[in-house]
Amino acid sequence: MRKLLESDSLIQVNLIASYLQSNGITVKTLNEHQSSIRSVISFNKPIHPELWVHPEQFEAAAKLVGRFQYEQESNYSQSEAEWRCKNCKESNPGNFMSCWACGSHN
Repeated sequence: MRKLLESDSLIQVNLIASYLQSNGITVKTLNEHQSSIRSVISFNKPIHPELWVHPEQFEAAAKLVGRFQYEQESNYSQSEAEWRCKNCKESNPGNFMSCWACGSHN
């Protein structure tokens, strides 16, 4: 197995692992539970969750991770566009479906 990535976010590692598995990549996650243990055993070095893949799938997995991150950034930037409420004229974040001030729907 070959280490593909390491992150301080177990959620992010699990999301990427699921994405890779749905695209036919075999993955192994290491340090899932150790990341919550404070640095007593690790000599004050943080232990982060790691995602490992078979060496022959490494290149394909790396491309998929790049695509996943691009898609996430694209979705994030699209949802960030603010909108103004037609009812009360309050500004709202793009990911809000209704106005935070008056509850009117976008």
